[in-house]
Amino acid sequence: MSLRTPAQRFLSTLTRSKACCYAVVMLTGILFFSPLASAKITLSPTSLTFGSQTVGTTSAPQTITATNNKGFKVSITSIKVSAGFTQTNICGTQFLANGSCTISISFAPTTTGTITGTLTITDSATNSPQTATLTGTATSGGGQGIDIIQHIVFIIKENRSFDNYFGTFPGANGATSGPISTGSTIPLGHTPDRSRDMGHSWNDALTAINNGLMNQFDLVQFGNIGGDYMSMTQFYQTDIPNYWSYAQTFTLSDATFSSLHGGSFPNHMYTIAATSADAIDNPNEPTHPQFSSWGCDAETGTTVTLQNTSGVQSSIFPCFTNTTLGDLLDGAGISWKSYAPQENTSGYAWNTYDSFNQIRNSSLWAEHVVGWSNFVTDATNGKLPAVSWLVPDTGDSDHPPSSVCAGENWIVQQINAVMQGPDWATTAIFLTWDDFGGFYDNAAPANPDYYGFGPRVPMIIISPYALAKTVDHTEYEFSSVLKFIETRFGLTNLTSRDLDAADMTDAFNFNQTPLPALVLSTRTCPAEGPIVSLGNAKVSFGDVQVGKSATLTRTLSNTGDAALDISSIVTGSPYTQTNTCGSTVQAGASCTFTFTFTPTKDQAQNSKCTIYDNATSDPQIYYLYGTGTSSAEKAAQSAVKRQQQTQSDKDGEDNQMIDDD
Repeated sequence: MSLRTPAQRFLSTLTRSKACCYAVVMLTGILFFSPLASAKITLSPTSLTFGSQTVGTTSAPQTITATNNKGFKVSITSIKVSAGFTQTNICGTQFLANGSCTISISFAPTTTGTITGTLTITDSATNSPQTATLTGTATSGGGQGIDIIQHIVFIIKENRSFDNYFGTFPGANGATSGPISTGSTIPLGHTPDRSRDMGHSWNDALTAINNGLMNQFDLVQFGNIGGDYMSMTQFYQTDIPNYWSYAQTFTLSDATFSSLHGGSFPNHMYTIAATSADAIDNPNEPTHPQFSSWGCDAETGTTVTLQNTSGVQSSIFPCFTNTTLGDLLDGAGISWKSYAPQENTSGYAWNTYDSFNQIRNSSLWAEHVVGWSNFVTDATNGKLPAVSWLVPDTGDSDHPPSSVCAGENWIVQQINAVMQGPDWATTAIFLTWDDFGGFYDNAAPANPDYYGFGPRVPMIIISPYALAKTVDHTEYEFSSVLKFIETRFGLTNLTSRDLDAADMTDAFNFNQTPLPALVLSTRTCPAEGPIVSLGNAKVSFGDVQVGKSATLTRTLSNTGDAALDISSIVTGSPYTQTNTCGSTVQAGASCTFTFTFTPTKDQAQNSKCTIYDNATSDPQIYYLYGTGTSSAEKAAQSAVKRQQQTQSDKDGEDNQMIDDD
């Protein structure tokens, strides 16, 4: 009889001690060790398939996760791959108890043909060695297809129509005049570098499109103030020379439409999920924080409006469970990152993966969603994943009233990093804008379904294999970029939108002599007189007891090179304001607004303070929010929050967009 058998019979009555992974048992002078469990390491997936790869180049990495599901450590002897493949890993010298680690594998062939290899992990687990099959096809470089693209970068900026940026571009379907609601046709004026924000919501878009007549852009919110017809304006080549340089050198699409006739939130959802999940507008936050969060970490009470195809509306918390392209990429072991503004910073509302529960509330968030400032470093060092989304902060987004020149400089810095880095030779960049921003466009959008398309937006395709000096007239939408990614990596579609979308391959010639990098210089932005910063344009009082008053202050600054002349200030009741500005705020000077809320009803009473002046972003608007209450306790709690808000706003960034834009 084995000693193990009687030992096991006596274990229930003996005192035991543990030394790492074994039970130490003493029986009549004999000491031996009994394994508590059999450790096994599992790999997921157990095979990787790479597309065609030119000899002498390296593919984008794919990943395999090794998991130890036992409660003790497993020592690693080696992690190796066959010739023709390379690997890096974060496993170290051991698999931690109940832990996992990631092995990134690239295909780097040195000879042509189909190459089959193996990932081999040798360790102290009972099922060592663990293996995964690796397969790739190596070509000499001739007759290659879409697989030559190893890195795809999808850049989403804000609020510009095609005609606003490229209406005068030679060979494109552009316009320099357009019809307005009166029946007249007027020439498109000149858009200043900084303009006011205009309406581009679901209703604004439907108004502007007017059943395809495209003749009511002057009726969008703030589209025409005092006869300035800001919505009927455009930039010239001299205003945005670097955007034009990209368009003249690579491929400009003049038939890309926003996916939904509406604003930022639903359109950004299309850029990662090919759907807005019936959302039609931006979420509403009850306390109107300075830095919006439109996703799963939004404040309690935040809602987004859904509208079904029968026009019936409902509201839900903006945390969705629809499958995203990130989910598909992750499931296929294909590397990806979303480079976007981080929580409590300007532009965080556009960090769209925040709105999907399976990403935001899992390890995928920390693994794949990083600050946008990491992009240049990764691109410069050749560490771009296979798929990247890149979203700027507010100041660099082109979103009115931000400077378009500053936004263009930001783009140059990002794209220069790609072009000067080692990944340029195998990269495709798709640069677009999320919605029309209230600006005129002449092309009537098609209606593939109830939700869109919305008005046309610019799209520039930048790659060594993009068609050179070409205007592409194929109809695209944001789901088309997802279709390109799905086509490249053999992924299934997400919705009917990406299934039906053109895959954008007709903007490429994968067999052409690769186009060289176009490294551009940033430029000095124009001086345009007074530039207004409102600090935090959202003035939120919370609950205030009916019949009593509360005050909040804001600082208005003129950061321009000329005096700001204030012609009038209009404040809606039950709010009042006093200020130290007078009629003129000199260049470089600041003044203070003090707002007082005296509620008259036991309900929400919102209004605004409109400042008319000589800045190109005229008028400036403070949005005033407050709720009257009969509860002294609620009022006291809000008073504490107002004090905290006042402190945080001292270091806050400017926000002059239509709330919630």
